Amino acid sequence: MRGILICGVIILCFLLSYFIPVKEAVSDDVKSCLRCHGMKSFQKKLENGETLSLYIDGAKFEKSVHGSLDCSSCHPDITLKNHPRPKKIADKRVYTKEFSKNCLTCHPQDALMKPKMHGQIVKKGEVLCAECHGSHYIDSMKDWKKKASFNEYCISCHKFNISKTLPSKEKISLKVNEDEIKKSVHGKFQCLVCHSDFSKVNHPVYDYKNKAEYRTKMTAICTKCHTDKELQKNPAHYALTKTASCIECHGYHGVKSAKVVKSLPENQYCLKCHSSSIVMKMKNGETLSVQVKENDILSSVHKKLKCTDCHKEFSRSEHPIRTFDSIKDYRTKAKDICNNCHQDAVKKYDISIHAEALKKGNQQSPDCVKCHDYHKVTYITKDKMASSELCIKCHSDSGKAFKESVHQQAIIQGKQNAPNCASCHNSHDVLPTNIAKLGDSCIKCHKDAKSTHTKWLWNPPLRLTTFVDAHFNSASCASCHTKAEKAIYLTLFDRANKKPLTNSEVAKIFGIDIKGVKAKIDYNNDETVQQDELWKFMSTVKAKSKANLSGRIDVLNPNDAHKIESKEKSIKDCSYCHSSGAQFKSKLEINQEGTKPIKLELDRKALNSAYAIPNIKDFYVLGLTKIKILDILFFVALLGGIAVPVGHITLRILTAPIRRKRKGGK
Repeated sequence: MRGILICGVIILCFLLSYFIPVKEAVSDDVKSCLRCHGMKSFQKKLENGETLSLYIDGAKFEKSVHGSLDCSSCHPDITLKNHPRPKKIADKRVYTKEFSKNCLTCHPQDALMKPKMHGQIVKKGEVLCAECHGSHYIDSMKDWKKKASFNEYCISCHKFNISKTLPSKEKISLKVNEDEIKKSVHGKFQCLVCHSDFSKVNHPVYDYKNKAEYRTKMTAICTKCHTDKELQKNPAHYALTKTASCIECHGYHGVKSAKVVKSLPENQYCLKCHSSSIVMKMKNGETLSVQVKENDILSSVHKKLKCTDCHKEFSRSEHPIRTFDSIKDYRTKAKDICNNCHQDAVKKYDISIHAEALKKGNQQSPDCVKCHDYHKVTYITKDKMASSELCIKCHSDSGKAFKESVHQQAIIQGKQNAPNCASCHNSHDVLPTNIAKLGDSCIKCHKDAKSTHTKWLWNPPLRLTTFVDAHFNSASCASCHTKAEKAIYLTLFDRANKKPLTNSEVAKIFGIDIKGVKAKIDYNNDETVQQDELWKFMSTVKAKSKANLSGRIDVLNPNDAHKIESKEKSIKDCSYCHSSGAQFKSKLEINQEGTKPIKLELDRKALNSAYAIPNIKDFYVLGLTKIKILDILFFVALLGGIAVPVGHITLRILTAPIRRKRKGGK
């Protein structure tokens, strides 16, 4: 059926050709073709649904630079006697690309490479010959240049999706949206006003290394009109020009009037600049991105806030210039913004090990923005696994250990009371583990822990909760509920405030720098504290401060504390600790502000010696520590206790006859 229709169209064309006037100036070859292609209704339906007109205006063709050519000059495969069957054509772009190849018959590619810019477009093939020059009505370039306005001349190429790949492999689009220019504040400008080094005969080729250089050099165009003196009228804007290029905020061609920008909703007004990759420069030379991604805000818990709800000192008319010594200084002050609404959280954070570490210069230590980010503050999730991931980013070893615990299994099983990191360590007031009283966190969930332990942790025949308290105060839960290697820690405590004495306080007692504290303890520098070293150190400390050593049993590697096992696998054997064969390491611990404590190897002899008696408070593991004088005193007290009733009864028995005589009056 389709073939019959095509034959019909061809026959109809021949018949009509006798009635359509054709000017005599074109060749007979062209006249023959125009008998069909001179019909305005002659068109073809393409596979993608587009309609391709096959009409040729003979008069316009005659006036083109190709007006003297036969049709077969450009369409060598088509003659009147040999007209190929209609081809299937996917779309107009494919059609144009195929027939643009015929241009190379007369215009060799080598010739097209000049000038250089034209050559690059031809080489890349982003724009086809016919797309710029047309198909049948091609003007003389010389004539066209004369009559085309400057903008028409530039847009004729730059309306296409042409691009440039820089040596950095970055790609920049060279397409110019003419409508965008017309609507901009520069809408009445000719391209030449800004791009003054271009003309219809000169098209420089810029070889910028990367986008940053491209933006910087393009910004120089703006400063021709917008001078430093003019920009200084707005100090904040002027400061911004020193860290960001003009086009990063204002764009290339769609520059809007300042009045239009100020009429935007507040957040949109701020994002007009801050959506760009602008940075802030600190006094120490550090740079901080102040780019804000709108999607981050819209997906955050703060999505309903206006920018000025947090950044109170800013408005459409006021943009103070703020200066910071460093990023650390900036982050410290950024916390004040959070404090406007989250006073309780900030107050807790200020006493945390994280805050102390940050004050000490540890840039990796978290603060508000480190955990919650600047603008994509997320909702507090009920997903405990996801919540813990925030901590694991920094504490990866602890995270790996936690995966081996019953707590992790409980989370996986979806148990509502399963703990994650914050359940034990808190969210904001995270303290060093040696002073955090993590045992209280355990009891917070395991409320029957004391009564459960009282059932087996007692000294027959006495069953007192004080036994349990003594163990809970001097042994971490992890020391019994993990298989990890254990250690006895002696920590220097201030008796007055019941807080660990810090290395800086110890340094102050000795009148030395904190770096010399270790040498004051381990003065023979053998990496182990012997009993005489411990004695001398404590004698000096106690002479100037009310301090004691506090003992506890804990796991040797803090990460192992996360490997909590089920209660069925916990240690319930008293001899595990209370025997001379207990294989515990021993450490002397000095607390430090904002970081983990100093831990020194402690000679077991020092722990077991009489030197430790006056220095260790509330800690004595009978059998393990084996302080002989304590053991002797214990047995003396035991014997004394037994001797009193036995002696009393014996004396009563021996003196019974005498007492009977007295009663009888003898």
